[in-house]
Amino acid sequence: MYFAKCTLTFLLLTMAASITWAEDCIKHASVFVKYADGRSENMRAELKELSANVWRFSIPKEKLANANIDYIDVISDAAVARKGEDGYFVAKDNYLGRFRLDSGTLILRRNPIKMFGMKNPRSTFAAIVKGLQHEYETRIIAENGVYKIYPRFLIKDIEFPPYEDLIVDFYKLEGDDANYSGMGRAYRDWQLKRGEVRPIKERIKESPSLKYMAGSILVRFQHGSKPIPLDKNGKKLKADYSPETELPLRVYWTFKSEKAALKKLHDLGIKELSVHDVGWNIRGHDGRYPQLFPVEPAIGGEKELRELIKFAQSLGYQINCHTNQSDSYKIADCWSEDFVAKRPDGQLTKGGVWSGGQSYTPCARAVYESFVVKDYPKIRDLGYFGMHHVDVISATEPRTCHDPKHPLNRKEWARWQLKATKLAHEIFGGFSSECGMDHIARDLDFALYLNRYRGNKPGKDAPSNPKSKRPMHAMVDEYVPLWQIIYHGIILSNAFYNDINYSLNGTDSDIYKTRRLRIVEFGSIPAFYGGTKLSNIHNVKIAYDDFQPLKHLQFEFMQEHKEIVPEIFMTRYSDGSQTICNYTDKPFEYSGRVVPALDYILIK
Repeated sequence: MYFAKCTLTFLLLTMAASITWAEDCIKHASVFVKYADGRSENMRAELKELSANVWRFSIPKEKLANANIDYIDVISDAAVARKGEDGYFVAKDNYLGRFRLDSGTLILRRNPIKMFGMKNPRSTFAAIVKGLQHEYETRIIAENGVYKIYPRFLIKDIEFPPYEDLIVDFYKLEGDDANYSGMGRAYRDWQLKRGEVRPIKERIKESPSLKYMAGSILVRFQHGSKPIPLDKNGKKLKADYSPETELPLRVYWTFKSEKAALKKLHDLGIKELSVHDVGWNIRGHDGRYPQLFPVEPAIGGEKELRELIKFAQSLGYQINCHTNQSDSYKIADCWSEDFVAKRPDGQLTKGGVWSGGQSYTPCARAVYESFVVKDYPKIRDLGYFGMHHVDVISATEPRTCHDPKHPLNRKEWARWQLKATKLAHEIFGGFSSECGMDHIARDLDFALYLNRYRGNKPGKDAPSNPKSKRPMHAMVDEYVPLWQIIYHGIILSNAFYNDINYSLNGTDSDIYKTRRLRIVEFGSIPAFYGGTKLSNIHNVKIAYDDFQPLKHLQFEFMQEHKEIVPEIFMTRYSDGSQTICNYTDKPFEYSGRVVPALDYILIK
């Protein structure tokens, strides 16, 4: 075990663990190493200067492989703040928290962007995880009024030999960059410079589907689904079903009724509309994946689906469908344990319980080779074209598979997912999913609902009530458009789940007004989704009209976001345009113009 200790300590400085409050504190870090045998070390490390204001901490993968490590914490001296100090931390995609608690813990295993940051009176930095991106959790800890934010690299949980160096780069931000907007710009610049992503302005030259969607709003018709199986106490029943025992299909939209709805929307004056059909497949949404065919007869079958697609396209609309590569069910006629991901002990990897019953996670390689390459051409043959939507694929971290026929570590899993996204572009002309995990960013055209709620400030229609199903975490004060500062102008998006369907009940309520403002503030594309929830579908026209003055901004980077005064927000774009959103019940004057209560202005 002495060798195991030496493999890391020779990379680091003296043993120490005191809190440092120095002004120039980004150059050093505390490193805590926990070994699998229970030992631990707390050390100091001097970071390597890469360029002006950029410092790196790294450990070669060979050293990680030989050290029998459980996990490693890397805590920059800049990532420490006291309760009551000015500033904040940002993490995950859009979380922002201020330093107001004596104690608290927020652990984020799912990291849609591989970056976190902190602003305090001593410094402002953004940390970008560049090596072992899928193998860490972000930890925000407050103890005795001292805040720390840092990555914990879960070395043991890699489940395979470490496949690349551990790397974290710390960017010191100064002047106009010393805020969360500057943190987002730093991450965006890194993504662009290394060629991982490209601006929409460039991509539309080869993707008419992307250009169309950037100027349209989205309606997702949920055609049908089975109830999620519940036991007598209302808890999800972890059951496998057969065609004889599955629960009955509930039909919300037939292909004929969708056709009538599209005609109505067109007659109302909606000229640009992106359409997703959800639950068109056998037994509806989450019905019998990975089985898709035959097209569900109770909804109208293949003949009526083909007629619907031709009709939508005759109106000038872009229409495609929703599929799934992350869940599978034993009820499928193609079911086999061979394509399911395996745990280290050889057991099948299980997912959640959905309409098809207990789901099992397909291996990303096996599902691609067995189903994606066969199903995509069949779906295209129906007539679908445009943004092909794949459920979940950009909502979760990559997983692992230990099946000896197709073993994958998390990085390899991501590569196989990217094969599917690339094929979607080749066959359909575009790809969309939900939540915007950036291991899919290079091929992601549209990200559906990045977050669930806006925040818990007054007037934001947010669940600060503890009875809410999803209250804000105690350490989080606000959602800010960090993800959008990174990806707006690169990936189209809709920011919040509870802004879906925002105009269906008309324009009279404050709920409509605040949700409309959120869409403006975060640069969202209005989106609608549901079965019976789309009963007032004529009110989609309200959102279409709301979008027209703003749709040109989809091609621009979001450069800056800030709260000017409480509840009044400015968002600035790369063409110089600004939106000023007023969530208060009083008018506000800005640059010689009046922003009405619960309204916004656009400054070009």
